[in-house]
Amino acid sequence: EFVPMAALTIGWGWVAAATAGSLTVALPRSSGTKLGRVRVYLSTSCDTAPPRAQCSDGQETAQVFGVDVPDGGLRPGGTVAIDASTLGYPRHSIASLPAGTYCVQAELFPYRRYLRGDGADLLLPVSCVRDAGGDGAYGSPPGTLYSDVVSAVLGQDGGWSGPVALELTHEVAAVRSPGCSGKGNDTDYIKTVSIHSTLLERFWGTRMKLEACVLLPFGFHERPSARYPLLIAHGHYSAIFNPGGRFDDTPPSANLSGYDRVDQQYAYWLYSNWTSKDGPFRGARALVVTLNHPTPFFDDSYAVDSANVGPYGSAILKELLPLVEKRYRGIGAGWARGLLGGSTGGWEAFAMQVLYPDAFNFAVAACPDPVGFASYTTINLYSDRNAYFYDSAFKRTPRPGYRDHYSGTATVPGTSTPAYGSPYGQTTATVEEMNRREVVLGPRSRSCGQWDVWEAVFGPRGADGYPARLFCKDPSGDCEYGAVNKSVASQWVERFDMTRRLKQQWRHGLGEKLSGKLHVYVGGADSFFLTNAVMDLQDWASDPALDPPFGGEIVIGAHEGRGFEHCWNGYLPDGEAAPNAVTRELYVMTYLPRMAERWAASAPAGASMEWRSY
Repeated sequence: EFVPMAALTIGWGWVAAATAGSLTVALPRSSGTKLGRVRVYLSTSCDTAPPRAQCSDGQETAQVFGVDVPDGGLRPGGTVAIDASTLGYPRHSIASLPAGTYCVQAELFPYRRYLRGDGADLLLPVSCVRDAGGDGAYGSPPGTLYSDVVSAVLGQDGGWSGPVALELTHEVAAVRSPGCSGKGNDTDYIKTVSIHSTLLERFWGTRMKLEACVLLPFGFHERPSARYPLLIAHGHYSAIFNPGGRFDDTPPSANLSGYDRVDQQYAYWLYSNWTSKDGPFRGARALVVTLNHPTPFFDDSYAVDSANVGPYGSAILKELLPLVEKRYRGIGAGWARGLLGGSTGGWEAFAMQVLYPDAFNFAVAACPDPVGFASYTTINLYSDRNAYFYDSAFKRTPRPGYRDHYSGTATVPGTSTPAYGSPYGQTTATVEEMNRREVVLGPRSRSCGQWDVWEAVFGPRGADGYPARLFCKDPSGDCEYGAVNKSVASQWVERFDMTRRLKQQWRHGLGEKLSGKLHVYVGGADSFFLTNAVMDLQDWASDPALDPPFGGEIVIGAHEGRGFEHCWNGYLPDGEAAPNAVTRELYVMTYLPRMAERWAASAPAGASMEWRSY
């Protein structure tokens, strides 16, 4: 359980001081009552982006403070105040900010009430995604209100030179989705399948949508009797079909430069190879499917059944996939299905293969979120006492949460040539900072952020109906800051530690179902320390006495002695190394032909094999 502290004594910690001027945020009198979280952003520069678009885990982040609207909602003309007692990120308090002139902007991130089937009555984000798609974590969904940017002077005493009054006069409008094809309507090759899930609606108490973007194989329309294997490409929410490399029949324009040109070049390359009678997909004709399953906690459900997020694994397997396979002539059997994904999608690919071993026959997990909780990034949930600081009698060393840097879209400056990153492994954000950012953006796991969704997916429901906290995140509370709740941790381990599950069940039937199916890739210097859990898995899987043998592949990626950063997904098919900016475009090109080999070798007598013939 959490360990109480008599007093919080953190060097950069809590400061309370009187302020000369007030900072208030008002809802216009013309507006209706609003539920949600008010966030106020301060920046030293407004030249590149408004303050509300500058909040990040990086050194360039803006300052942000957050407060929930009053019970019952913020009424027209009502105000909320930000003062020295309001928790902030990265500085804890306005009173600890340097004196100077700041650009200041407010937003109201909207909530709605969910009366769930399990009896929970919750206020959660209206959405964690934008209508136009893209990774919606920390995003501004339609309905978000925001103010103009104002300039304000903060004095040496932590007080404003005068009242700072912000009014939420603007609203993020809904944007027409480009659709799965990116062109609005479906095309000959890309189709959309949408359902309202009965299983999810029963859990959430409201209509819940699942969507699949489906890429049809070359020759689909000309071969009406052919049936096809199915590959699920997991990943973050994306309105357009993007399985790790877009699909586009448009050659790159001469006007494109930098990574935009690289991305378009590979999108056209995938199209050209996919629609060719020869090339890498000959004998590997299949349906490729991306899924959209956002939740009130994140832009993605993690594709499993969980106490807080609901039965998404069951909904995908029992409701959505059968419809896709029926409509587009899928074989509809586990031997003819595969999975791939990176990061969140990597964890989903790995977990679905492990949890549903008969339903799939090949999983590629690139840079997966922690597959084992002995290395929950840099935290050992089995033994560590505190998630924010290393255990020590006398030292107070913060645990690293992020290290430099991400190079997935890096190019040589001034060119469109993909470039390697130069990760030195230097810490640029701590676990404490990353979690406090999410607490400020939305307490009770309502930030739409990464650490919050892990609590929602992996953990139990708390007494208040919200996800139970894995560790103490309130620096002003009655618990030791960062202390791991061992009772909650034990439930994480029991339900979703995939490495533990493999170790316990491998010799008791699970190994026979999974041998040769799991293929895991991670950079030797993954930015989020996801390398650690994969190395733990590798230690077990490489045991020569393992019976049956692991049979898959686990690769820790490096080039010229340097570990790849996030999100490395393996070497090229010829074994050569390439920058992440290249390999991230080649998931389908690299792995579908390998899956086809296994599917063909696993096919039962009499199986439909026309997909293999051309």
